[in-house]
Amino acid sequence: MPLFRTKSLLCAAILLVMIIASAFRPVNSDKGKMRLRGISTAASKTVISYNEDKSIAQLLTIYQTAEGGYSTTRIPVYKDGRLIRIFMTDEESSQAPALFSSFEYSGEGSIRRIIYYLDGAVHGYDSLAYDNNGQISARYFFNDTQDGLAFENNSCQFYTWNNKGNIVTIENMGRVNRKLPFTLSSTTTYMYDDHPNAQHSISSLCYLTDIAAENMSANNIVTETITPAVSNNSIVKRYSYTYNAERYPTRIITRYAVNNEIVVTELEWD
Repeated sequence: MPLFRTKSLLCAAILLVMIIASAFRPVNSDKGKMRLRGISTAASKTVISYNEDKSIAQLLTIYQTAEGGYSTTRIPVYKDGRLIRIFMTDEESSQAPALFSSFEYSGEGSIRRIIYYLDGAVHGYDSLAYDNNGQISARYFFNDTQDGLAFENNSCQFYTWNNKGNIVTIENMGRVNRKLPFTLSSTTTYMYDDHPNAQHSISSLCYLTDIAAENMSANNIVTETITPAVSNNSIVKRYSYTYNAERYPTRIITRYAVNNEIVVTELEWD
C-alpha cells in the first residue's frame, strides 16, 4: 500500500471518531432491537455492518473532499469476545487490508496497551492506566524516534470522572523531550444531559474509534470546552440531539462557537 494512502487511512480513523462516538446506540440494548446502519454528514457517510453475534463486523466510510471522494474500511478482529486487532483498507488497495492496531490485555482483563502500525511496522503505542473503579485515568502516547531504535513518550492525557460515570475533565500534557517534566497544554471540560449515553455499554467501541469522553461517559455531552493553558480563549462546542419514538437519536447538531459553524449528523436505523 503506498505510504501517502496509508497515512490517509490514519487521518480517516481520526475523522471517524467524533461521528461514530456521538451517534452509536448499542445493538443489544434492552430498550429496543433497532441497529444503527448509517451515519451521514455533508462530508461523509458511514455504513455499519454486523456479525451474527451483533458485534461490529466493519465500518465503511465514504468521504467527500475538495480534492474528490475516497473510502476507507475498518475491520475489527475478535478472539474469545475480546477485540484483538483492527485492519484498515481503502478502495485503491491492491493487497489485503493493512494492520492498523492491536491490543494487549492485563491479567485483570483491561486493555493495557494499544499498538499502532504503519506499513506493517510498529510506529507507536498508547499505554493505559486505570483508577480503583476500573476507569481509564491516564493515557500515555509513545511515538517511534527518528533513529527507529526506541519509543519516546512526550504527551499524555489525565482523565477526571464524576460519581455519575462521566468524564468531566481531560488534561492534555506535553513536554519537549523526556528529560523535562510534563506541563499542561490544555484542559477539556464537559457538561452532560441526563439521557443515557448508549455507546457507553459497548466495551470495544472506544477502541474501534478513540478513547474519548463521547463514547466512555454514562451520559450525553451537551457542552465541550477546550481551554489552552496559556490563555482564556476557550473553544466551545455544543451538542443537541433529536430522538425517535424508540429513543434512538436520529439527528445530532453540533455548534462551534468560535466561527458559528453548524454540523448536522443524520442517523439511519433498521
